Amino acid sequence: MVRFLAEWHLQRVARWLTLFGYPTKVFPKLDERVVSSCRGGGCKVLTTSRRFRSTLDRLKVEYLLLPNSEDWKTQLCLVLRHFDLKPELKLDHCPLCVSPLRPADPDRVKERIPPKSYELGKNFKECPSCGRIYWIGSHKRLMEKTLEGLRRRCRKLFGLTSVGENVYSELNE
Repeated sequence: MVRFLAEWHLQRVARWLTLFGYPTKVFPKLDERVVSSCRGGGCKVLTTSRRFRSTLDRLKVEYLLLPNSEDWKTQLCLVLRHFDLKPELKLDHCPLCVSPLRPADPDRVKERIPPKSYELGKNFKECPSCGRIYWIGSHKRLMEKTLEGLRRRCRKLFGLTSVGENVYSELNE
């Protein structure tokens, strides 16, 4: 499984990667200690810091240097392209603490869910780390709409004939 560490200001990129099933932990400041914890664990580092490159090279950690920008969708497209990742909603990790979600007994979590959501919902999931409850609701349509916009952005940036064509052909599905 692909995992990432990201700088604080890349948190929107991190949240979407997590929603796609690629757990991404965000840190206020990436430093040698934090990055060392990911050596040998197969995780990759997302950074905008050119100064941190030498440390990452020395630690032999795979990383992607992203442009320092407010345009999180372009940054996310760059990550998807570079690591050949599929942009599809998995919703299997907590977007806040990145722990894997587990099925939740509706009767046990009823008091923590809005009544209408409880009545309409079926598949509730719970984060064992932070205790948050998740379910498929109207917000999924908003996420799908954002995802479609992201796919359009990626196609516009890279087209369908660039390296990583598999990713971009899947963007059309």
